[in-house]
Amino acid sequence: MSEQYLLLGYVVDTFSLDGTLKILSKTDFADVRYKKENEVFLFNPKSNQMQVVHVVNFRRSEAYDFVKFKEINSPEEALKFKGFEVKAIKDYSFLPKDSYYYVDLIGCKIVDEKKKELGVVKSVERFPAQATLLVKRKNGGDFFVPFVETFIKKVDIADKIIEINVIEGLL
Repeated sequence: MSEQYLLLGYVVDTFSLDGTLKILSKTDFADVRYKKENEVFLFNPKSNQMQVVHVVNFRRSEAYDFVKFKEINSPEEALKFKGFEVKAIKDYSFLPKDSYYYVDLIGCKIVDEKKKELGVVKSVERFPAQATLLVKRKNGGDFFVPFVETFIKKVDIADKIIEINVIEGLL
């Protein structure tokens, strides 16, 4: 796959007789991603196959998105997509200048104020209070850094470096 994709969620089940999919949501912008007629992709992680689908309608309930796609019209068809990932093409055109996606933070080096390398971002975890970086230490286990101004001093996506403010007890 030469294009870059964003993960929108995971198909966990079918919902209703029209082939609507129940998707465990992993996007903060479901209402934008699932606008009527938008194109998204159903990706099979086992076979690396991707299928284009088009949104007919969408609704959200707690952690789940319920999406009806034009190409899926029965519970039997929908069931074939259980376990698939729902993806969208990563598009920077509608982001404000100097903005990025959380996925862009993965792989960034974490350095302290003295530019000492502390580790690499392994993932971005989203908690109710804020997003948090899970960082793999250079020599050892993992640690968390809340992705808030108090801790994050500078994010340089181009060079893949994040400078943090290290306070007592953080590491």
